[in-house]
Amino acid sequence: MVSNQETERPDDGDDGRRVALPGLHNARDLGGLPTTDGGETAFGGYIRSADLRFVPMASLELLRDAGFRTVLDLRNDFETRRRPRDPGEAEANAHRIPPSPEAELPEGVFGVREPLDAARDVAFWARIRESGADGSPLFFRPVLDEQPERVGAVMRVLADAPGGVLFHCAVGRDRTGLVSLLLLALADVEPEAIADDYGRTAEELVEFTRLVGYAYRARAVEERMERMGTSIRAGVLDALDGLDVRRTLARAGVSEAQVARLRARLRPEGAADAR
Repeated sequence: MVSNQETERPDDGDDGRRVALPGLHNARDLGGLPTTDGGETAFGGYIRSADLRFVPMASLELLRDAGFRTVLDLRNDFETRRRPRDPGEAEANAHRIPPSPEAELPEGVFGVREPLDAARDVAFWARIRESGADGSPLFFRPVLDEQPERVGAVMRVLADAPGGVLFHCAVGRDRTGLVSLLLLALADVEPEAIADDYGRTAEELVEFTRLVGYAYRARAVEERMERMGTSIRAGVLDALDGLDVRRTLARAGVSEAQVARLRARLRPEGAADAR
């Protein structure tokens, strides 16, 4: 676990999950969440965050020293190039935050980029945007149902990576949110706690998006969801309702041994059973 005592920022009184290292935004450990059997997830296995464009080497070295040896970038190639190669890339980036290169990592930390979304599937993403599901948990189940190969590729990296893993997309909301949901569901985290974790992102993104110059309102997606007769929280719970995460991962090509390793980072043998 990377604690506030290891950073230059003061303890902000939260639940201890926020990773308050300089330059790191929308970052929290997946440990400390309640499980359906009365336990809680372990710290030190996974951190979710926004991209690392503002993170200094010193912060990455602190993460390494705390056991995080892998950084998994869920973005597409074109999101790491400041200048698009063609009009298609420019259009694909139009609704995203400005691109940034992959982070330079310290010795002993492995960087892997495995895009979660099949961005070139123009028809799929046009349908998602037209339905109003983009930028919300309403796109989670369509991705799981229609793009399992991308989900499987990401989850296999997480299973096989050395040490703890920090994973991120651009702002750390949609793709990162889907991966977090799968990991937490696999660890038997209470659905309400998974929804709470997703909900934290809205306010935590305000400063990051201001710094990158991206027009963002924390309530914008929630207001769109309300017009659709639902909410962000309900969207997360609906995505979890009836989700057989083991079957989903098996269909995506994740082996039983890899599933066991994914779960073990959050529910290690001998972990405390009570909160």
